[in-house]
Amino acid sequence: MPKNWKFIKKKDVMFEKAFGRDHYWHYHPQLVKNAESYMVKVVVPERKGHDFHRHPKMHEILYILKGKAEQWIEDEMQLLEAGDSVYIDADVVHATFNAGEGELEFLAILSPPDGWEAGTVDMGQEEPYIHYRTKE
Repeated sequence: MPKNWKFIKKKDVMFEKAFGRDHYWHYHPQLVKNAESYMVKVVVPERKGHDFHRHPKMHEILYILKGKAEQWIEDEMQLLEAGDSVYIDADVVHATFNAGEGELEFLAILSPPDGWEAGTVDMGQEEPYIHYRTKE
């Protein structure tokens, strides 16, 4: 069985500005062919976030690096801080908002790679999610 690995140095990270958030892709389909998972560091400004959404065919692990996250999974909300994490199964609606001062930074690990094409489905304007929090 062939072995697959790749070191990613800071200078090799793929940057993406997405919906007011900075994404620093360490492992992405364009960076590592045949990877079994992807990883991105997300930086969220104060009072911003990633509104309710789902990944139909990928599960996700979030690990908080810095700041405070208002983390929603369906209708349950918890505040997460540096060192906290959450596992989210595929097709489960979730949202992450910056609930602190300064930037929120977290790692998101997504897999399996064959779910990438199904993308991300926005649920922020759908019932019942549109009513779960006050929009800014």
